[in-house]
Amino acid sequence: MIRTALVLAGALIVTWNVARAVEQGETPAVAAAPAVSNSAPAEIPKADIKQAISHIRRAWSSDAPCSRVERCATYFESFAAALTFNDGSIVPLAHEHRLNRSGHDCIQEARAAMAQGKRALAVQWVMAAYVDNPLTRNWLADHPDAVLEGLRHFGD
Repeated sequence: MIRTALVLAGALIVTWNVARAVEQGETPAVAAAPAVSNSAPAEIPKADIKQAISHIRRAWSSDAPCSRVERCATYFESFAAALTFNDGSIVPLAHEHRLNRSGHDCIQEARAAMAQGKRALAVQWVMAAYVDNPLTRNWLADHPDAVLEGLRHFGD
């Protein structure tokens, strides 16, 4: 319940920032950028990182393209309202979709997004690999920092 309240509060803040930016003639993408907290991030449990790596590994070995059009065309923003990272930042989900990509392709997209510094998009691509498995997808959304660490350690 607290997480839901935080997610909704974050979504409202992002919406307000975008509206304010439009009024002032700024680009909404700049206004929607989350503020980074100065507090030290919480320690990520090793068990969570291990589970994230397991999910990433399973998706990596899936070469079959997403075949259910109604699921594959689902935009990431319909997964949830936002991702909350350990540093306190709340990031809205991207307006992207998986289409005919395989789980392997999704992990490649996640690694590319992470290399570009787009950590929220990286997590969302891993979530997209599990578009047909809402329990796993929700676990990934609830543990974005573990997913990022899993991507960093995947293949080591």
